[in-house]
Amino acid sequence: MEITHTHPNTETSDRQIMKRRVLSSALSLSLVLGIAMVSSCTPTGTNKTASAERQSGAFSRGLSAKPKIERHESGARVNPAILSTSTRQNTRLVIDVADQKGYLLVDGKVAVETPVSTARPGKWTPRGSFSMSDRVRTGKISTIYGVEMPFWMRLSGTAYGVHAGHLPGYPASAGCIRLPASAAQVIFDNTSYGTRVNVYSSWDGA
Repeated sequence: MEITHTHPNTETSDRQIMKRRVLSSALSLSLVLGIAMVSSCTPTGTNKTASAERQSGAFSRGLSAKPKIERHESGARVNPAILSTSTRQNTRLVIDVADQKGYLLVDGKVAVETPVSTARPGKWTPRGSFSMSDRVRTGKISTIYGVEMPFWMRLSGTAYGVHAGHLPGYPASAGCIRLPASAAQVIFDNTSYGTRVNVYSSWDGA
């Protein structure tokens, strides 16, 4: 019987070839998996467009600030966005005697909210619907106190009016409706002859 001897060098060479093949296969598999992972993480087509739209929307919302409310030291609050839509014809002044509050409404929305001071005990502020029949920015003098009443807005030809004056935090006037100076100016500048004024004992809203 013939016995064949395998040369040691041949076995070593075969093992080296097998190792190279295994390493090559492993490298190829790693490369394929790496490409697949990158592709799955990269938005393409519709996904890329949707992502861009979301980012753009978030950026736009960040730039779109909410309407700011101007708060005066007197306690008056002004909404410039609503006030800017005033045409004077779509504007009216509401006075709530019970709450000692005044509201300038534009299309039924509150553009200005302000504290007021109406008649003190023993005096009377008239209730009802009026219109501004006389308007004097400066120079109007009170015949009772002898003091100036800036931004005077007379109620339908009566002796009563709305004007800037001292607000002690409670009803203190002789019958007129006092406003803080800053609020009186804003209201005066955004009303005109004929603007409606509604004075309520208690107002339950627009």
